[in-house]
Amino acid sequence: MSVTTEHMLIATLSAAARGEFPAGDGRAEAVGEIHGTCDVLAAFAHHVIVAADVSQTWVNQHYSDDTGRRGEDPSSGVVNLISALATELGNPPMAVSLLMAAPPKSGYLSGKITEGGEPDPGWAAYRTDIRTYQYESTGSAGAFAIGRGPGDRWEVYFRVDNGPGGRVGRELLSAAKTVTPERGVLFGSTPLHDPRIIRIASASGFLPICTEVLFLTRPRGR
Repeated sequence: MSVTTEHMLIATLSAAARGEFPAGDGRAEAVGEIHGTCDVLAAFAHHVIVAADVSQTWVNQHYSDDTGRRGEDPSSGVVNLISALATELGNPPMAVSLLMAAPPKSGYLSGKITEGGEPDPGWAAYRTDIRTYQYESTGSAGAFAIGRGPGDRWEVYFRVDNGPGGRVGRELLSAAKTVTPERGVLFGSTPLHDPRIIRIASASGFLPICTEVLFLTRPRGR
């Protein structure tokens, strides 16, 4: 199965990975449910996309981009929408992250990849088709996992066990690309509450796309 571009959210994220961002028009768009375990809210600069079973009328009632003009933090409108959407969806578990995209080219891979290990449970709860690996090279060691996120997009999660974070992160990213079934955009999510991970991801070559909130409304096993 290839990553679909039929759903508007996936098409928008793929374009943003190429540097083509939505217009900052102050709108919030309702684009319908997306395949996978989660409903999604993606926040760009003055533009929001809601991939959930809510109408455009409902979104319009709960979102305003005018907060900055009233002297409030412009992000207040997004925060208010997230709160309203969580309530509307029954207050499911949520994950808030900075969604990033990997560079199109891989670096030189000098280490050894071994399949196995356990994925991070918090990350894995929001993904499917997860595969885990261990990686080791001279002065570097870590683990990574790949899995499908919303819309069947491929995502990577990695953990640095030994060596400089940025260099090991670049090696882990290259390793992940060698085992990802399809070429194309490889996404990564860095939790907003952990700047250390954001710095490692940036040093590894990831580029930020948007702030994303995943609502675990259709967990595996249900």
